[in-house]
Amino acid sequence: MAVTLAVSLSIAIVGCAPGEQTTKTSSPAGVKKAAGDLIPRIDPKKEKGLVSLNTDVEVSITVRNQTRSAISLYWLDETEGDRVHYGNIKAGAERVQGTWKDHYWIILDKDGKALGIYKTSDKNGVIVIK
Repeated sequence: MAVTLAVSLSIAIVGCAPGEQTTKTSSPAGVKKAAGDLIPRIDPKKEKGLVSLNTDVEVSITVRNQTRSAISLYWLDETEGDRVHYGNIKAGAERVQGTWKDHYWIILDKDGKALGIYKTSDKNGVIVIK
């Protein structure tokens, strides 16, 4: 009960920035979670049929772009596994993204080629794109 209360209070206090998404896949503004374990890559050829599960375990992923060009981050949704664009990450940059356990994320290069699919666990994770 205390843990649930603490999470609820921190969300209520921090709130969301104007225009920020308030769906399950975004974190409260200003809340940056620590990096975690490396998330294993899934072959992009296995994308068909993958859908994110509706869970209640909040985690974060840190996506590190170690390439020389921008990459695009997409979430595979909970209904059909459709790609939902979450933005681009510049060369050499990283992004912390709030998400949930058992959600799938796909990374595309600047030409739209899938570089890998990543499934979250019940812990914070790191995706490194080289």
